[in-house]
Amino acid sequence: MPRRVYSERLGEIGHDQFEAAVQRLGLGRFLGAEPITSGLFGQNVFVTTSEGKFVLRGAPHWVKGAGDEEYYQEDRWQFTKERYFAQQLHEHTNTPVPWPMLHDQSNDIFGWPYLIMPRMPGVSLDERTVLRELAPADRRSVAAALGRNLAEMQRLTSPIAGDFGVESIALEEYPEGAVGSIAREADTFVQACGDRITLDEATWIAAAAAVAGGDGLITYVHCDYKLGNLTLLHDGGEWRVSGLFDFHEARFADGALDIVRVACGYLDSEPDMARIFLDAYGKGIDPAHLTLYVLNDRLKIWSWFTHPDHADPRLKGLTFRRWAQRYIDGLLALI
Repeated sequence: MPRRVYSERLGEIGHDQFEAAVQRLGLGRFLGAEPITSGLFGQNVFVTTSEGKFVLRGAPHWVKGAGDEEYYQEDRWQFTKERYFAQQLHEHTNTPVPWPMLHDQSNDIFGWPYLIMPRMPGVSLDERTVLRELAPADRRSVAAALGRNLAEMQRLTSPIAGDFGVESIALEEYPEGAVGSIAREADTFVQACGDRITLDEATWIAAAAAVAGGDGLITYVHCDYKLGNLTLLHDGGEWRVSGLFDFHEARFADGALDIVRVACGYLDSEPDMARIFLDAYGKGIDPAHLTLYVLNDRLKIWSWFTHPDHADPRLKGLTFRRWAQRYIDGLLALI
């Protein structure tokens, strides 16, 4: 049987393995597979069967609990969590998610468990390709579509703020609440950065967390809501979000968390679109919460892209505060 490497993470996979997987899940006869070049982790493969077009997602992330120093293998966590949040969105909102999301928890076919889900219609763009391929009017329509879709996602609410526990593999409440959990997460990234965050910067971040206050309405939060994790379709003279995926960071928290990644991307590439996005979203945002959420999001990026193993030359010579402050100022000016 033909074999091919579909990504460094997934390794070499044979047609017989794909055939076994789709037959087990009742998806017809295997016809073909193609690698997906986008995405940071290389977990996904396009699969075509006699029943349609699908995405296979495999090799789940390892996990690290609150008291753990190292990541360890726990194959149940990522895909159980992703399926849960996709199902909740499917059942309680009109958000276009890949459903049904079929989960085979055994590892006898590939060496790891996997999901198979429908391939969502439309095109997948990022901040660069949307500028290159779409006219200004289309880009404005896309920005508005992102805001409307975000508001629709947040029709899914919860009585508690929380995430899936890495031991229980079930939804667990944050003991410190939604805002407190982000303050804790930000401090974790500060510690991970070491001397790439100065003492003055750490004090500044801690002060922002201290004044952020308590929780408001708790909604679904994707935590990586951006162009690269959705598909878009031009329909009836305007653009709409036609698919949302990659739920591995999803949780229940303050919905304002999800404006940050898109809005900061627009501040970098086309600032006028940030206003269109936020107007279409149409919800009030607490300035103190937003400041903390921007800091936390930028810390994630700073932690990764200033690390010696994958340093981004665009950040060379900058301090964290100098780099992050313009995003805080830019978003606060828009709300």
